[in-house]
Amino acid sequence: MSNLSMQEDVKVEELSTGGGSFLWDTGIYDCVVDMAYFDKSKGGARSLNLTLLNDAGKKLKQTFYVTNRKGEVTYMNAKGEKHYLPGYSVSNNLAVTATETDIGAVDDATEEKMVNVYDFTKKKEVPTAKDVAVQLLGKKVKAAIFKQVVNKRADDGTGTWVDTAETKEENEIKDFYFADSGLTVAEKTKGIEEAVMSVKWAERNTGKVINRAKEVAGGSTATAAKPAGKKLFN
Repeated sequence: MSNLSMQEDVKVEELSTGGGSFLWDTGIYDCVVDMAYFDKSKGGARSLNLTLLNDAGKKLKQTFYVTNRKGEVTYMNAKGEKHYLPGYSVSNNLAVTATETDIGAVDDATEEKMVNVYDFTKKKEVPTAKDVAVQLLGKKVKAAIFKQVVNKRADDGTGTWVDTAETKEENEIKDFYFADSGLTVAEKTKGIEEAVMSVKWAERNTGKVINRAKEVAGGSTATAAKPAGKKLFN
């Protein structure tokens, strides 16, 4: 049985509603899972590597770390309370909204397939054997996505990657909702029939560029551009 299965002693929480180019504008999108496979970092943390495809034909890739280096899906906060890792929570919501099973069941059903993965040595994508989450492929979901400004990172000369004063725009997937209703996993579990959380998230965030850049010694951060107008998701 997968170690990604949900645990009874961990509280399941609603994710926060938060306050062209190849980038996606902030909003909620109808998407299809184009690719999803599990991988492991050099340190031992497991990840779900996802590619979404929206109705406009744009692809968005993101890596979610579903375990820490010890293989655990939870962490303890300062109060001694157990919580799921953020990457695990989002990945599990993807699994449930796409397949109505949790991420552990998806992990148990993986199949080894050749996937085009970027090779930093060869500087191109090369076919690589990966554990593909076949149950997710082709499934429809709604995805809440931020466009945000973050610090660029660079090697400090010792092999450690650190934030620089330069910034860039990127996308971040915040949550997933059921494709047909826009309901969250928690809302559907409670028997709620009309979406609330996804509507609130869209009203607060659609069209915004979120500035998450930090001040770095040697220079100040750039300010996120303000959108021309706030668009509401109806």
